[in-house]
Amino acid sequence: MKSLCKSAALAAACGLTLVAGVVSAQAAPAAAPSVAEAPVGPGPTVDNASVGNIAGLMYYCYAHDIDDDTTVRSLGRSLAKRADVKNDPAYAAGGVGKLMVGPGQMVDLTAAESDVRTASCAHAAQRGTELDDGTFLLPLQD
Repeated sequence: MKSLCKSAALAAACGLTLVAGVVSAQAAPAAAPSVAEAPVGPGPTVDNASVGNIAGLMYYCYAHDIDDDTTVRSLGRSLAKRADVKNDPAYAAGGVGKLMVGPGQMVDLTAAESDVRTASCAHAAQRGTELDDGTFLLPLQD
């Protein structure tokens, strides 16, 4: 009986159904991992994205007319010159519209609704200024 209880607990932990002491061959479908939402506005958060991913996203957002602010283009270029960005595979992913939301998790912004893309690009630009190492100077505001 103790063995059966351990098997039932193990089966439940793995999302399987235990029938008469035998683990079912059909596993229950796994739920898709949730994606953290941005604290303001629609879309996924950019808080877990690497500097490289943010730099790539800034290129994507500018090149696809989602954010046509030249500051976004300039900041993205400034971030892309950093050594830690040049070797970051997430930079290329960002450049094609993929946002890193967690370890090994990417969200494809190209498939997202327009307002989500716009909000994600705005959040990426804001995050880019936070991640800047001081080499980029923001334009003076009048």
